Amino acid sequence: MNYDINTFVDELIEAKNLVGIDGQVLDQMKKDLLDRVENRINAVIATNMPESAQDEFEKLVDSDSSDEEVTKFCSEKIPNLTELISADLVQFRSVYLGN
Repeated sequence: MNYDINTFVDELIEAKNLVGIDGQVLDQMKKDLLDRVENRINAVIATNMPESAQDEFEKLVDSDSSDEEVTKFCSEKIPNLTELISADLVQFRSVYLGN
């Protein structure tokens, strides 16, 4: 996936049209938004991970597995993961921007 959550967060900040905000405040806003987006993605994964794969998933996350390995595992176990995450982020964007 070429589109990452950092880009998503940057676009949210830009769409919010926050003008004249101090650089440190803006950086903190981005960090907070990034945390919220990551939590939402994790919630989508946790909610949709098949029960039969949960133990293996926990072991994978607790090990030194790379992000790519975790992503691959999740994509294999949750075939429509990209669509689920996209739908959740569209909803988040709408709420965040007040649409």
